[in-house]
Amino acid sequence: MGPPPGGENVKKAESPENPEEKWQIVLEVLKSGNVAETCRKYEIAPNLYYRWKDEVEAGAKAALGGRSAAARPDAEQEKRIKQLERALGRSHLQIEILKNVLGE
Repeated sequence: MGPPPGGENVKKAESPENPEEKWQIVLEVLKSGNVAETCRKYEIAPNLYYRWKDEVEAGAKAALGGRSAAARPDAEQEKRIKQLERALGRSHLQIEILKNVLGE
């Protein structure tokens, strides 16, 4: 089978893997405001662009808010941490009781 209509072999652009290239694409969309056009230009899916944008935002928040800003647990996570800490404490207590009972 020969080349596609138009007579040339068209090589599909590869999705950028370099963080700098991804950053440039995110910046281009932020400047132009046109996600669809930029995604077509670089032959990437819009959902891939949005994932990169979310990663950029998370990194920026962490950088501006210090190490803990992006990693700070929310209320639901805090609740789960407390539950796990209590469960760990109970388990530790049960182990100590069993050790005493068994004479270790």
